Amino acid sequence: MKSIFLLCTVFVSAQLSFAARAGGTSQSTSEVYAIASDGTPLSWTVYAPPGEGPWPAVLVIHGGFFSGGDPEDAGVTGCAQDLANAGFVAFAIDYRLAPPGSIPGQTSSGRFPEQYDDVHLAVRAARNDARSNGQVGAVGGSSGGTDAAWVAATGTLGDDRLDVAVCLSGSYDFSDFSPDPNLDEFIATVTNYVGVPSTDTAALRAASPAWVLDASVAPLFLVDAVGDTVPAAQPDDMVAQLNATGVTNYEARRIPGDLHSFAYWSQVKNDALAFLAAGFASPPTPTPTPSPTVSPSPTATPTPGATGNTLLNISTRASAGTGQNVLIGGFILGEGDGPKRVIVRAIGPSLAAAGVAAVLADPSLQLVDSTGQVLATNDDWMPGTQAQEIIETTLAPSDPKESAIIASLGPGAYTATVNGAKGTQKIALVEVFDLDAATPSQLMNISTRGNVATGEGVMIAGTIIGGTGVETLVLRGLGPSIAAGSPPISDPLPNPMLVLVDGQGTTLFTNNDWQDTQAADIIDTGLAPTDTREAAIFITLAPGNYTTLLFDAEGATGVGLLEIYNITNSQALAQR
Repeated sequence: MKSIFLLCTVFVSAQLSFAARAGGTSQSTSEVYAIASDGTPLSWTVYAPPGEGPWPAVLVIHGGFFSGGDPEDAGVTGCAQDLANAGFVAFAIDYRLAPPGSIPGQTSSGRFPEQYDDVHLAVRAARNDARSNGQVGAVGGSSGGTDAAWVAATGTLGDDRLDVAVCLSGSYDFSDFSPDPNLDEFIATVTNYVGVPSTDTAALRAASPAWVLDASVAPLFLVDAVGDTVPAAQPDDMVAQLNATGVTNYEARRIPGDLHSFAYWSQVKNDALAFLAAGFASPPTPTPTPSPTVSPSPTATPTPGATGNTLLNISTRASAGTGQNVLIGGFILGEGDGPKRVIVRAIGPSLAAAGVAAVLADPSLQLVDSTGQVLATNDDWMPGTQAQEIIETTLAPSDPKESAIIASLGPGAYTATVNGAKGTQKIALVEVFDLDAATPSQLMNISTRGNVATGEGVMIAGTIIGGTGVETLVLRGLGPSIAAGSPPISDPLPNPMLVLVDGQGTTLFTNNDWQDTQAADIIDTGLAPTDTREAAIFITLAPGNYTTLLFDAEGATGVGLLEIYNITNSQALAQR
């Protein structure tokens, strides 16, 4: 069989900003650490100590009434800098916010348990980060202190549960309405986060760290001030529950004054650093090997039975518009013993269930070969002649307004074009599934062109690797070099950036300028971008589900090109 290579090409207009920050003696950069359940890119700013790691990792979790705040707040950045200077790698995290707040790309409410879920993702990402030694703690302030306490008490040990936590001015029992000068603000805050009235005691307790902890809770350092804006009963409630459970690995301290959260960090910094160090003193808990989930982002899972290593599915979500912004998916089938049976889908309305608001209401689909001959068209899959065959694949679109085509194709290049049946421009998904993975000819390429902006419009490309062995890929994010392409691109993305995420939402690799990290490996493949501002990643992946994001590193917009090559058996790789 001929060598296999997958090329996933995406033309996209993208805007997302990840700026580097500096301060003190540590180094800091901003990265996407995970993708939330609604598709929101979650970012953190990394403050690494000087020298070589790995180091124990500490999340710094900002506050803001569960509905505001920012990892750029001065108290948060100062704490992160102190942690890095003390020999920890600090991750100042962003997370989804409850109403009326939100972060870029957020389409869900951000209410309980979404904020807690995001912090769990951050713990897992930090534990698996190459800069971490596998140990993860946290310093959280105000609502961030609540988040830290919750994630110290819930989740899986050695995976997404904290190993140690410092909680500054946290709230721990949302159902305790004991008299306090700040009680009205407290009630408004916690009921808004949980999304229930103050009379729903059961729901409030279900979201309260004090009511979910057990004897396995991680060591906690609980701090508040005499005149704190958080009701004084809150740390008392937490201590009472810890004592009732027989937990002794905690310390509670009430300091003088009326400061709140990170505002008094300097007063407790030394003791907090010592508490973290003590929590990390034992050997790190081994990190379990993640099991790939069965559902890739951003599409559904195919069920055909693959027998060997192969790419079972490749898909891309972007905006389907008109002109150069029509969503175009091109794929290549390699040489083999016979035709390859595939299903091509154009998905729009059902993306709403994944939290996408601006979905393409009525996507139409056209399949064309390399000579320009139209092989098939479809607008609404159910009335078509292939409806029963599509159902039998178990990959039928969930909305009758969506489109699908089954085709048996020989080796060669093909193009699938998606647009709004009535000329609309909204978010759609073009995808190709291999229905016959046992046939030697393999799915090699998908190329997608579309107009993508910020938030839910960020370009998302997903793929599934089947079989039992690893696959070696090269990912490229192009912009400047495509200006003179065919067709010419008038507004190329000036500074493409790539983020690769696994099926559990953990960021595996990011790259802005391809020569920064893996230049020699990329050059050896023969796939080096022609412009130094473009991005590329060389990586070997186990079977599972993966997602690639393309955006501009400085928040600009323009047409970009995303490519993913499978070079596992290629001649270029064999010569390395």
